[in-house]
Amino acid sequence: MKFLILSVSAGGGHIHAAYALKKYITQYEEGSQVELLDTIKYLNPFLDKVLIGGYLKTLKVSPALFGKLYNFTEKDDNLASLSNKLNEFMAYKLIPIIESFNPDVIICTHPFPTEMVSILKSKESLKTPMLCILTDYAPHSFWIRPQVDSYIVSNSDMIEEMVKRGVKRENIYDLGIPVDPDFMKTFDKNETLNELNLSLHKKTILIMGGSLGFGKIEKIYESLSKSNANIQIIIITGNNKKLYSKLLEIAEISNVETRILGYTKEVNRYMQASDLLLTKPGGLTITEALICRIPLAIFSPLPGQEEKNEDFLLKHNLAISIHDIENCCVTIENLISNPELLDTMKNNCSNFSKPYSGKNICELLINLINKNQKIDINNADYSN
Repeated sequence: MKFLILSVSAGGGHIHAAYALKKYITQYEEGSQVELLDTIKYLNPFLDKVLIGGYLKTLKVSPALFGKLYNFTEKDDNLASLSNKLNEFMAYKLIPIIESFNPDVIICTHPFPTEMVSILKSKESLKTPMLCILTDYAPHSFWIRPQVDSYIVSNSDMIEEMVKRGVKRENIYDLGIPVDPDFMKTFDKNETLNELNLSLHKKTILIMGGSLGFGKIEKIYESLSKSNANIQIIIITGNNKKLYSKLLEIAEISNVETRILGYTKEVNRYMQASDLLLTKPGGLTITEALICRIPLAIFSPLPGQEEKNEDFLLKHNLAISIHDIENCCVTIENLISNPELLDTMKNNCSNFSKPYSGKNICELLINLINKNQKIDINNADYSN
């Protein structure tokens, strides 16, 4: 069987979900062929630099502008039409790879390739089934296309909203966002803390800002570093070297024992060793935290999608909000000192965790392929 996965490396979560699914397909469907494309980069490297580079710069310099664009695209048909024209221009460049690879199914983990494939299915008689994995905890209109055969969502709350937007209920599957199979590896908490030379008897707070280290991590750490509570801190700065250096300076005068890490492939190790995660509410980070059963404290959500992710977390008592950065120390201390509330939040994380998402999506893909093959057989022309 042949699987074509189309994604876009904007922010990290979309492409990470794509790579995770590729690993699961390879693992569970031996002999299958999987092609994964960073779609815009593949089709037009220059345009990728302009679009994705501009996207990341907007997130960093003016998140409020990004939020306005997000909301406009939910309501403004002109902006949606502009996006459609751009995606239509690029869609036809996908035809050669689709024809040469001849996939049995196409999987999209970003709205742009979703729209491209939808255009081809509506105008070029492409009959290959398409499955889309929404990589956040609330839907956006950009994802909704009548040519999509199946949608994977992260939680059941999304189903009703998508039905209201015109998606058939039977085409929506609450299977979760796939994470790298390596993330499922378990670590001994005490061993990890010992390796970091941290106490086994203090509450451990993990602070992350996503792969790019965005957010108000410096101010949060400045506040927590003055705490006299029985806590210790691990901070992962990702690829943000400037932030890493600034935090090292604060750590030298901190009241709180702190370990500052740069980029790491062992986020699961540090999540499993911690009692509370302070983070931006990106879809992939949320998914990983739920699997590790670690309650969250949310800061610096991007206007738009991450705000909706935060709403989901707060609604189900999976997280608290620390929008008031100046007074976040008191908020965190109050939560850490309440073991019953922490335990309740951990149990809630278990209820929403979907550690078998990748395997379950693979099974759905096989069913989609088999269903499509049966349709092709039924529609075959035997007149000759």
